[in-house]
Amino acid sequence: MNAIKEYYNNLEQREKNLVIVAALMLAILIPYQFIWKPFVTSYDDTSIRLQAQKKQFFKMQQQAQQIRQLRGAGSLQAPSGRQFLSNAINTAARQNGLASALNIKSDSNNNLRVSLDNVPFDNVMNWLDQLIVRNGVIVNKFTVDRQPTVGRVNVSVYLDSP
Repeated sequence: MNAIKEYYNNLEQREKNLVIVAALMLAILIPYQFIWKPFVTSYDDTSIRLQAQKKQFFKMQQQAQQIRQLRGAGSLQAPSGRQFLSNAINTAARQNGLASALNIKSDSNNNLRVSLDNVPFDNVMNWLDQLIVRNGVIVNKFTVDRQPTVGRVNVSVYLDSP
C-alpha cells in the first residue's frame, strides 16, 4: 500500500488528476455493470415472461370454456357399455400390435380388467392414448411392471366405458 502512495505522490498534478478521474469512473462503472445492469435485465426478462404466462392463462381459460361447451353437446354415440368397451379395446390392441398379448376379464364393479404380458411400453401408451382420446374410455387403475428386457413391460389396467 505504501508503494502505491509513494508512486501516486511522485506523479505530476495532471497525472494525479487523471488517476482520480479514472478511479471515479471505475467506482461508477463497476457497480453499474455488475449490480444495476443485471438487476434491470432480470427484471425486464421476468416482466416479459409474466406477460407471456398471463396470455397463456387467458387462452387456456377460453379453451376450458370451449371444452365445457363441447362436453355438454354429447358427441360420442356408442353401443351398450361393455360391448362398446370390449370392441374398442380389441380394435386398438390390433392397431398397436398388442392383440396376441391381450387378456380381458370382467370384475365385480362392471369394469373390464385388461392385462398385457411382455409387451413394448410405447405400444401400450399408444393403445391407451387411442382408447382414451378417440373412444373416451375411462382408466380406473393402471399398473406397470418392468421386465428384464429394455422397453418391455407387464401391464394391468381397469377400464370403464364412458
